[in-house]
Amino acid sequence: MFQFAEIDKHHPYAKVTYTLSAIVTVFGRIFPDLSKGRFSTSAVVLMILLTFIKIAGMASILGKSITPLVLFLSGTLTAILSLIDMFQYIIIASVIISWIIMLAQVMHPLMDLITQMAEPIVAPFRKITPNLGMFDFSTLVAILALSLLEIIIRIIGGNILHMLT
Repeated sequence: MFQFAEIDKHHPYAKVTYTLSAIVTVFGRIFPDLSKGRFSTSAVVLMILLTFIKIAGMASILGKSITPLVLFLSGTLTAILSLIDMFQYIIIASVIISWIIMLAQVMHPLMDLITQMAEPIVAPFRKITPNLGMFDFSTLVAILALSLLEIIIRIIGGNILHMLT
């Protein structure tokens, strides 16, 4: 998400995150970044692999067998839904932070980081929502669109997985 939002590597909180996520650079040699470095293919692949491991581990603990196709589909769906959830949480956090900034007149570097992360998600919706002065409905439209996308993916993915099991 930091790469997607083009967050400066010298930001006080971004330094820690970039350091902790150094394992992604190992995968970066195998899976190159896309969109001039904004989309980390290696981070997505690592997230999906970890989701596969989690699902296979849970199935093993519960004593259930899982076919590779079902593992692939459920892991991919789970990873996509987790990403959509993360986008929604970032948008909600940025809205709350904007209220805090407006009321308290305080800006913390962490607040700046969260609003920067939300901007690439909300920016496309600003183009289609009307400008109503100080009211920004693009965040509401973004959350509704992500919720709708999540519902569609859950319905279609659930039906496909139900057919395979």
